[in-house]
Amino acid sequence: MKALIAAVALILPVVAAQAQTTFTGTLSSSDPARSGGERYDQHTFEVVGSRKVTVRMESDAFDTYLVVRSPSGMETVNDDFDGQRVSQVELWATEPGTWVVWASQYSSEGEGAYTLLIDKGAEAQVEVRQGRLDYADTVALKGEFFDTHAWDSASDGQFIFELVSFGFDGYLVVTSPTGEIWRNDDAGSTQLSRIGPVTGTGKWRIDVTSVSAGESGAYDLRLIVVPQVD
Repeated sequence: MKALIAAVALILPVVAAQAQTTFTGTLSSSDPARSGGERYDQHTFEVVGSRKVTVRMESDAFDTYLVVRSPSGMETVNDDFDGQRVSQVELWATEPGTWVVWASQYSSEGEGAYTLLIDKGAEAQVEVRQGRLDYADTVALKGEFFDTHAWDSASDGQFIFELVSFGFDGYLVVTSPTGEIWRNDDAGSTQLSRIGPVTGTGKWRIDVTSVSAGESGAYDLRLIVVPQVD
């Protein structure tokens, strides 16, 4: 039960619009259940452009669990963010359309009231590069295929690098203009790897690869310039 209170490259612009919505609800035995019997309420929100979205669920009655699903079906989940009764998902929503949130419980035991906050931040500039890992690529020492991308940052802002993999468990390696290296496997989903926010002016190197040897499939590499909000 719920209630409302308040590579191909694509370049998307920066817009300083923000929106915050709060829902209140109650999980009970009459609500639909996930595969393990855990009850949930479904909420939705719309995304236009590319922006950071924070979804936060709190309850004094039960151990919370969040599922956030993109229009294409990619899920990001969180159980304990700040104790057992707070769950939070932060992501860069680069897919326009209707996003789905399941406000749920960690186990089938316990029910009661909760609050759900959805905060849509300022729109960001995003470049999306599409690629594919396969047998035509360079092969690492342990047998993983990898692609290397170069990206020039003209200003010393904040940047986020995301890898969305389709059909394989992706692994992202980012090297800054000064030689500092970051690595990431999963960022809330086996389909998503994320590094950032990081800073630096000059040429960046981004290596797209897989966790295991011989994995192949398509991917999207997202280069996100974090908007500066006064």
